[in-house]
Amino acid sequence: MNDLINIEKVKQGNPEAFRIFFDFFYPKLMALACRFVEQHTAEDLVQEVFAAYWEQKHTIDAQNIQSYLFKWLQNKCLNFLKHQMVVEEYEARVRMAEARINYLNNSMDFNEVLNQVFTHDIQEIINNSINKLPPKCAEAFRLCYFNDMSHKKIAEQMNISHRTVEGYVQQAIRFLKIDLHDVLFLYFIFFML
Repeated sequence: MNDLINIEKVKQGNPEAFRIFFDFFYPKLMALACRFVEQHTAEDLVQEVFAAYWEQKHTIDAQNIQSYLFKWLQNKCLNFLKHQMVVEEYEARVRMAEARINYLNNSMDFNEVLNQVFTHDIQEIINNSINKLPPKCAEAFRLCYFNDMSHKKIAEQMNISHRTVEGYVQQAIRFLKIDLHDVLFLYFIFFML
């Protein structure tokens, strides 16, 4: 290793020692990172390693600092690549779902009348379910979700506290999730698959 690099001074937080340390290891780390990722990503990952090293310099006790930095950077590169694979897989799934939706939208035999009938039936089922709620709870839910009112405005209109409105709305949501479970499942099956 370069005789100018004084790891003890780097650990003590000496900026000049760290600059020498950085200048010595930066090209080597870039060469390693560029084997895994593109240059702009390599630059970011190498910078992250140096920043993390600076933050943790007091706790790092490595016999061979070059091997330590190489291993650290290699792990960062591999984690980045794994993350990219997850992102790409997610994006592929989104593209596939969008293609499926487009296909269904273009190929279904539904006409506008059938779609309106189905929507009307769903709305009627939802309204029937809401009517099963206690009257104040149903009113708060309708004002919130059908009239798009804030909890504060609902509280003023119903002459109750803001907290009571929140409680009514949460109670309604919990009940409707259970009561409409089968309907929502069928809706999902009917329109999404």
